[in-house]
Formats: sequence, structure tokens, C-alpha cells
Amino acid sequence: MLSAIIFIVCMTLTEQLFAPPYFIKSVIKLLLTLTLIGIGTALSQIGLRESVRLRKMQKAGKLIVFMIAVIPTVLLGFMLLRGFLDLPTIRQNLMQKEQLTKENCLYVFAYIALVNSFLEEAFFRGFLTEAFRRADMQKSGTLLSALAFAVYHLGIVDSWLSVPMLLLCMAALFGAALFLQAICDHYESVKASWLVHGCANLAINAVGILLIFRY
Repeated sequence: MLSAIIFIVCMTLTEQLFAPPYFIKSVIKLLLTLTLIGIGTALSQIGLRESVRLRKMQKAGKLIVFMIAVIPTVLLGFMLLRGFLDLPTIRQNLMQKEQLTKENCLYVFAYIALVNSFLEEAFFRGFLTEAFRRADMQKSGTLLSALAFAVYHLGIVDSWLSVPMLLLCMAALFGAALFLQAICDHYESVKASWLVHGCANLAINAVGILLIFRY
């Protein structure tokens, strides 16, 4: 729980108070994630692969279905809700605060789909829930990890959304976290939830590209 609080506070301060360029923010997130996982792994006295559930995937044959299905689901959600979103403001935020341009956005989005999704899965679905599982608190760990995942993302999108949309976004993030946890538990590896999360980020990136190039 302390690791989750430290992660959320540090990343929210980075996002809201310091607001560095995206590259610097990514380095901070990488170092913070590795530090918290490293300390937690050392204290638990188990191997890193077990600590973050980097096991070989079990029963992985149907995973491709989830990977494909999540992309149109995200895109459909955007299409249904875009009338309630201030798209020009979101675009301005992406291009000014995040310093995304038409030239660098593909590199940033590739990082988001591959690296950023892995860091979040390793921390939330791997490290946090595994620690609670070892303490015989798996259900509590699943709920707390999902809540931490939702609260962490609110620090990124809070300036984009109205209060009702912010509450809807938090509920959606909480549900997405539970879904990713179920994927991780079913396949007994954080690698499975990482692949699904990465595909969801691809769809989100497609929306970002649309905003940058069209609006």
C-alpha cells in the first residue's frame, strides 16, 4: 500500500506540479517503478520474476481474442463519448503540455504501447497484487490495485474532463484494471495483461493521432 501511495503521489506531482517534457516524465516513471519494485522484491526475499509475475504464460491460445477485441472496444467508446469531450482542448494539451508533435508522436505512442504498458502491468498487476496474494489478501489486493490504477491516471486526464466525465473515466479505468487483472490471473502471468494493455494503448494512440492530425 505504501508503494502504491508513493507511486501515485510522485507521478501526480510530476504531472501536475513540475510538468516536465514527456521524455523526462517517462524516465522518472521508469526509475520510480524499478526502485519501488526493487525495494519490495528485496524485502520479500523472492526472485524478481516471481515478484512481478513474469512467468511463462499458461493456456495462452485464446489470448489473441482479447488482444484484438480490446481495440474496437476502445475506439467505440471514444466514438460514443466524443460529443461530450472538448477535443480541441485535449489536442492543445497533448501538443503543449506533453509536447507532442506530428514528427515525434509516433515514437511517443510506440513507447506508450510497448514500454509504458509493461511498466504499469509489472507494478499494478504484478508487484502489488502479488504482494497482497502472498499475505492472503488477494481480493483486497485486486480492488486496491485497481483503485490505485484509476487514481494514478486521473492525474493525467483531470484537466481534460468535466466532473461527470472524470467520474465516468475513473469508473472505466477501475473496470479496465479489474479486466486486466482477470487476464493476468487466468494466464498466470503479467505478460498476458501486458499484451492486452498494449493493444488498448494502440487504440488510444490511434485516437491521439486523429486529434493531432485532424483537429
